[in-house]
Amino acid sequence: MKSAELKYPTQQQELLAIVNALAAFRIDCLDRPVMIETDHKFLEGIFQQKMANRRLARWYDILAEYQPVFANLPGAKNGIADALSRRPDLKPETKEFHDLLVPSFNETSYQLRVTEIRPTSDLIKAIIEGYKKDKVVQEIRRVIGKRSYDSTSHRVSGKQYKGYFMEDNFV
Repeated sequence: MKSAELKYPTQQQELLAIVNALAAFRIDCLDRPVMIETDHKFLEGIFQQKMANRRLARWYDILAEYQPVFANLPGAKNGIADALSRRPDLKPETKEFHDLLVPSFNETSYQLRVTEIRPTSDLIKAIIEGYKKDKVVQEIRRVIGKRSYDSTSHRVSGKQYKGYFMEDNFV
């Protein structure tokens, strides 16, 4: 989180994490309900609340694209959440990347390897067969085929399928 975000109330920090997670997994979260378990009971009624500020209103608009279903999961029943949220290496006073590293870190130990992997013909056949069975992908392909799209970016117009595109007949 950015330094300003660290000053948000805990509930808003959790809501920000949810918004960021939904954005990161957007393609998987659209078109179906997404169960979000949280120990902040106030998030269950987020859509019934009046928005107190512009930040919450903006996040509300983002959440409205998805079908979030908030469920209260008390912290006592979700021990892993506390373990993740209380990691010492993620405390606000950690400002530099090297502060997160183990003391024996050697800067020359970094490597960069770029690999291009091409799918095998068996994998391509399996994906095509999977497309035939997957109702969500069939709907996306149907909509992509009907709607206009930008031929330079291959992006489909329309908010619901924003981010989906076809390349070499693959979604």
